[in-house]
Amino acid sequence: MSTRWVDATGAFPHPHDNITSNPHTMNRTLTPFLFLAATGVFAQPTIPQVVLNVGDQLVIDPTFPISDAGPGGANATWNFAAPGFSGGEFTYTAVSAASTTMASDFPGATMALYAELDADFTLHAFFDLNGGFTEHGEHVFDGNAGVSSINTDPITFFTTPLTATSNGSDTYGSTEDFVGFPALLTGQHTWSVDGYGTLILPNATYTDVLRIHAQQVETLSVDIGVPFEMVSSREEWRWVKSGIPFPLLVFSLETDEFGTEIGATAALVSYSSATSIAEQAQLPMRTYPNPVRDHVTIELEAHGSVHYRVLDALGREVMNGSTAAGGTLRHRIDLTALKPGIHHLEVRSQQGVATARLIME
Repeated sequence: MSTRWVDATGAFPHPHDNITSNPHTMNRTLTPFLFLAATGVFAQPTIPQVVLNVGDQLVIDPTFPISDAGPGGANATWNFAAPGFSGGEFTYTAVSAASTTMASDFPGATMALYAELDADFTLHAFFDLNGGFTEHGEHVFDGNAGVSSINTDPITFFTTPLTATSNGSDTYGSTEDFVGFPALLTGQHTWSVDGYGTLILPNATYTDVLRIHAQQVETLSVDIGVPFEMVSSREEWRWVKSGIPFPLLVFSLETDEFGTEIGATAALVSYSSATSIAEQAQLPMRTYPNPVRDHVTIELEAHGSVHYRVLDALGREVMNGSTAAGGTLRHRIDLTALKPGIHHLEVRSQQGVATARLIME
């Protein structure tokens, strides 16, 4: 099947779920950027340009549990607070495309999103943000070999400036792998802004949001001794907001000859610009026991959502999670899956960031 990952990125089904339950259906996974959103309530919002800086970070729930996009229109309110986040989250960091070892595979890309999605499983998704949002492909490394899925004809998901009346279309194409056979994917992407208003997620309310409604029709051509083609279509909705270079929410429906099913759903849990990360206050935090055998307890003052991640000695993310606080937070983290050695714990809240060095025995 096609090695289309995330994805925004993406952005994001679980990295190992890039194929739908029907083995004959190719599900083109979404990178984090494909989830971009914008807002609008009393005035029609505008996104002049998508800006992504090296060091920007986003946390994505790749399996946000919703089943419908809701209606469009002016001054709409999309309330998706009730489902709550799924509990599975991935952290993506923006890097310069030129700084990556696989940059030559994506000569038109200017930026990339990097994530460690699993043990020994990393993703780089490549983009160009000049005049819109264009995807150039992805590179996946599973600990043994790296595989690039290259968009030979990059896809522009939308152009900027983006307003409540914007629309457009683009062709796209990529080289794929279909159960071990080389394949060619070609498609047509048509989009328009179908609403603006307020988006409510479990942990935040976003005003001045634009919603993009898109249709994609694509053909996968492959020769496995006998040439054949598979045609499928996709309907997508993305909520995007000026000042946030990542998707607030994405929802899609996949259709082929076997029927229609829900495709990628993903929601933004948090976004931190490189500047805000550098300026965040250092929070005092107590961690115990340390050295650690199986669990560590953190204590700090925080309010709202609290996100944590653990890095190994090489700086690779080996686990992450989140919780909520309303004052003094005392939270126990299970570290039984980690290998012995030095690890680094990073805890972030709206009030700042706290770090600790952990010794796993």
